[in-house]
Amino acid sequence: MLEGYEKKRNFEKTQEPGPSAGPEGTGSLRFVVQMHNARRLHYDLRLECEGVLKSWAVPKGPSLNPKDKHLAVMTEDHPLTYQHFEGQIPKGEYGGGEMIVWDEGTYEPDDDGILLFLDRDEAQKNIREGIAKGKLSLTFRGHKMKGSWALVKMKTKGNDWLILKHKDGKESETDDLTKLDRSVLSDRTVEDIRDGKAGKGRYDHIREFKGAVAGPLPTATTPMLTKEVEKPFSKPDWSFELKLDGIRVLAFRDQNRVRLVSRTGHDITQKFPGLVEELRSLPANSFVLDGEIVLFDEAGKPTFQGLMKRFQLQSAIDIKHWDAQGTVDFIVFDLPYLDGADLRKCAYSDRREALETFAPATRTIRVLDSFPETGELLYEHATKLGLEGIIGKKNSSTYQSGTKSGDWVKIKGYHSEEFIVGGYTPGLGARSNTFGALLVGRYEGSEFVYCGNVGGGFSDDQLVAYRKMLDESKIKETPFNGPVEAKGKPVWIQPKLWAEVKFMTWTEEKRLRFPVFVRFRPDLEAPITQSKEEEEHEDSVLDQLANTKDDLTVKVEGYDIKLSSLNKVLWPATEDTAAVTKRDLIMYYVKVAGPMLQHLKDRPVSIVRYPEGLGGESFFQKHLDKGAPAYVEKVLIWSNHNERARDWLLVNNLPTLVWMGQMSSLEIHPWYSRTSQEPDGHELGINFSETDETLDESTLNFPDFMVCDLDPYIRSGKEAAGAEPELNRPAWLRVIEVAKTLRDLLTALGLRSYVKISGKTGLHVYVPLRRVYDYHEVRLMCETIGRHVMAQMPEDVTMEWKVAKRPAKVFFDHNQNVRGKTLSACYSPRAAPGATVCLPIKWEELESTYPDQFNIFTVPDRLAAVGDVWAQIDSDRQELPLGK
Repeated sequence: MLEGYEKKRNFEKTQEPGPSAGPEGTGSLRFVVQMHNARRLHYDLRLECEGVLKSWAVPKGPSLNPKDKHLAVMTEDHPLTYQHFEGQIPKGEYGGGEMIVWDEGTYEPDDDGILLFLDRDEAQKNIREGIAKGKLSLTFRGHKMKGSWALVKMKTKGNDWLILKHKDGKESETDDLTKLDRSVLSDRTVEDIRDGKAGKGRYDHIREFKGAVAGPLPTATTPMLTKEVEKPFSKPDWSFELKLDGIRVLAFRDQNRVRLVSRTGHDITQKFPGLVEELRSLPANSFVLDGEIVLFDEAGKPTFQGLMKRFQLQSAIDIKHWDAQGTVDFIVFDLPYLDGADLRKCAYSDRREALETFAPATRTIRVLDSFPETGELLYEHATKLGLEGIIGKKNSSTYQSGTKSGDWVKIKGYHSEEFIVGGYTPGLGARSNTFGALLVGRYEGSEFVYCGNVGGGFSDDQLVAYRKMLDESKIKETPFNGPVEAKGKPVWIQPKLWAEVKFMTWTEEKRLRFPVFVRFRPDLEAPITQSKEEEEHEDSVLDQLANTKDDLTVKVEGYDIKLSSLNKVLWPATEDTAAVTKRDLIMYYVKVAGPMLQHLKDRPVSIVRYPEGLGGESFFQKHLDKGAPAYVEKVLIWSNHNERARDWLLVNNLPTLVWMGQMSSLEIHPWYSRTSQEPDGHELGINFSETDETLDESTLNFPDFMVCDLDPYIRSGKEAAGAEPELNRPAWLRVIEVAKTLRDLLTALGLRSYVKISGKTGLHVYVPLRRVYDYHEVRLMCETIGRHVMAQMPEDVTMEWKVAKRPAKVFFDHNQNVRGKTLSACYSPRAAPGATVCLPIKWEELESTYPDQFNIFTVPDRLAAVGDVWAQIDSDRQELPLGK
């Protein structure tokens, strides 16, 4: 394809790129226009297509006037690398003279201005066929060329074409594009090239902004948030934007790796594969873009309901089919980082200039318009158009991750908040077959508190569709803590569905005044209720697992999960316990999912995997650097050891628990701290991945509880040399006495404590805490308590770190209270004979309990009989008696 290009050039003399083709790009197709001062000045239009640049020489350049039909002579194909070339071609060589990159960007075929929503392969096929037919209609998104143009081959023989502008709202009979004579890469003119002037780097001036810092790409950050104010305003030092109704997203690109992270820190990259490819096609190696993923309806207004239909698609086929019909757009409004320059400490006005210089523009990406000073006028237009409102940004504001400083504000046409639906009332009259009102609430601490009834704002079609959806989540008992005001007998549903509600104000009784339903928010996640999981759904998963096939695909909460080797034995049989298979493990995880997920929610975890079962090799997995299914949530956490952030797993849903079983995860070990700010961490940060300092200030540095790990080093006499002590009754009785002494000391200090058998030989005593103490403070307090216990029981307790100095004593380990350390989770199985389980019990049960009596076969029945002991910890927040 490049034979003509190679034949015309002597590459020992010219600095033009060699004739190698490719590599193929990704995302939107790119174009370049080079201003070329050869025998006479002209413009070379080049279109990326199938690994080369299809090229036309345009003597007069492109015109915005639809009446102008400028000649465009098709020339030889050029290599893709030519799109970045500017410089001096030696005299006497083909095309000798100066050349600059006059414009560049992305393009795609259209049908006389109507976008075809083609994927990359189809778009290139369309270009190839259009060239063969002699007619192309193209939409350009460049710095200078914007909108739709036509390229039409003339009927005369040869390679003569015409280029003309379509009437699409971007045409002009007065503006002359050719007066813009500087390179978009280096800001040079062809005269500067001839005079040998050095050009500027594309982003050099951005790196000189006040506050810009040279540094690596932030592996994660949290978006800057807005504070709601009542009335619009106009101020000279403020800029204003339309408030769009979509999903807030930070887009990270590091070379070829792209990640999309939601406002709440969830990785949603796999939800939008097309957008990922578009981001890879942008002309920068690394960046962080802040914006909103939006779906526009036929009238050009954001439709959140339509966006949620797209967001909830799971299969790659369904996503590709949807995106072939129309796209979701990524509307960008801030640029915290670009190619080595951290811009978060720069003024918003400078970041906005950087964003417009970068000018990300593809089929699905564009920059949101910003309007200086005139907030009141923009608000008036926004409300007339039926939009949510506007956003105001102080021009001098820095980018303050995860905060509502008041430098960014939102002004909405109404006040709204999100609430969780806990039930509905029966409908009367015309609504007798649907429902009357939604019963909504919110969590205050661990309590789900009733807030009011929402009966307005529904269409007839919505009433029918939502009734069907609500009935899929029915439960038997009220999920609310406290009374509910309802006409008729309410129908209760599992509190997992968020609804946005607009309302006038709050009443004195803390009820919503004049609430109206706006929409459901399936992109948000509700807390998991304690022991109120949907029984019918659990049964359906267990029914699927009852199939005796070795390999199965099961559907869990809408996800298809492939399971293999289900009959493989993971725990061999013992004298008292049958062999345990992978199927048994997965079924156990399903049965205890309610309380186990309550304990694991938002905690980074480590897992112990035994792919071949207990007798085979095992490994301890902390990080998730490779891909994972879409339902598996992750969090990036800074590692000083690695000098970068690493992905950690979160076990936040039932599909992830099932996946854990498929990976033969015999143990799950969570942190003592959580990523969530609820209910008592709103003053703490959620920036976990940039530096050790930001991690120190985050929720992950403030544990929910202090842990006293009691580990008996009292041997039975049957252990092999060097082996850990095995479970034996004298050791167990000793550790019980130490635990009781510890409990009494904690009680004397005014602290409530909870006990958990480890499933092996020891005990874990937990003291729930308010998150006002960091790990260092908690560890020091635990050490002090341990030394008091040791002073009371010097013959029984040791805190010696060296194993050799712990003979026949119970080791009190206070050093478990360190950030990043983990203990086996409540309800986690243990990699020990008999598939024992790490289980919270009541203090009064301790003396009648022996560690190996609970295993994955007996624990589910225990939970059904006596309930979930551990659930109390979520509502039992305490402060340490540091003054006592």
